[in-house]
This record gives sequence, C-alpha cells and structure tokens, in this order.
Amino acid sequence: MRFLLSKITLIIMLIVFSQISFGEEEFTPDQSQSQFAASLKGSVPGVESAEWKTHVDLWVQASDADQNKAKEIAAEVVAKGSKDLGQSTCVHVHKGDWKELYKLCWTY
Repeated sequence: MRFLLSKITLIIMLIVFSQISFGEEEFTPDQSQSQFAASLKGSVPGVESAEWKTHVDLWVQASDADQNKAKEIAAEVVAKGSKDLGQSTCVHVHKGDWKELYKLCWTY
C-alpha cells in the first residue's frame, strides 16, 4: 500500500512539474535523449518527429493520428523509452500544431 501511494504521488508530481515547466525556458536534451528522440521516427509507425521540451516532456508529432492512434503511439514510445532511455517520461502526441491529442507518463 505504501509503495502504491508513493508511486501515485510521484506520477502526480511528474505531471504537475511537466505542466509548470513547459515553455519556461529553452531545454537542451542530453545525448541519450537526443538519440532516443531521433530513433522514434524510424521505429514507431506514424511518428514524424520528436522533441524534448523539458527533461521529462517528449513531444511527438504524428500528423495523421486521431486520439486512438495517438494513444497507441504514446504507449509504444513509453514502452520503448522504459527499455532504451531509463528515465521518467511524459509523452505528448500532437499533429504538428502542438495541441496535445494524448499524453502518457511513465515513472522510472
């Protein structure tokens, strides 16, 4: 029970932090984040580009996605990130207009 509460608290903090920090200042991803973002274009169907906005917020462009496809893309990116990246991440899927179609967060 204690583990579950701490996990829920961490997820809530991650979501709140990602909302507060978005757009406040320019973020420069580290090498592993840059490589991960670049790898998504060829490995996750529908992904056209991916850009880190904060150390946890990865925005993924999928122009042809509807909400269901955006959910699938986010799940696939989180699954890939949990293996390849080794960090907590919030994946935001958009069509190119930066309007979020779907968001999925994962804590490491």
